[in-house]
Amino acid sequence: MLPLLPWLLALWALGVAAWDVRYRRVPHAALIAAAAVALVLLVARGQGPLGAGWASSAAGAALGLALWLPGYRQHRLGAGDVKLAGCIGLLLGVAAAAEAMLYAALLLGLMAAGARLARRPQARLPAAVAFAGGMLLRLFGGPQWIG
Repeated sequence: MLPLLPWLLALWALGVAAWDVRYRRVPHAALIAAAAVALVLLVARGQGPLGAGWASSAAGAALGLALWLPGYRQHRLGAGDVKLAGCIGLLLGVAAAAEAMLYAALLLGLMAAGARLARRPQARLPAAVAFAGGMLLRLFGGPQWIG
């Protein structure tokens, strides 16, 4: 893993989150760019940006999509949010993605509780903020539960 990559991924995640806060949409171009970089690295080096192999990256993408697809089906999340989770899984690999998704779920729960306390329980929350937060906690907090 190149030492600069976690910082570039952090900037990417923060940019996606900021876009979601501002426009209430996840920028598809950012997702395509990150997925393309991950795939190019997987083809060229056999590892994704953070060292995950093909199987782990594919499983991470599937995990991210599978965990959050029910939220989309229930109209709680947008399709871009689900694709962002899949992209994060592709970038991190399955073990790190599982932990990042757990952090994201906790952060999203806190955001929902805050909206309820503010008497805005139906507010549309920028879920990309929670996903970016989960990714950043995993990138810079290191593994907490999953090795």
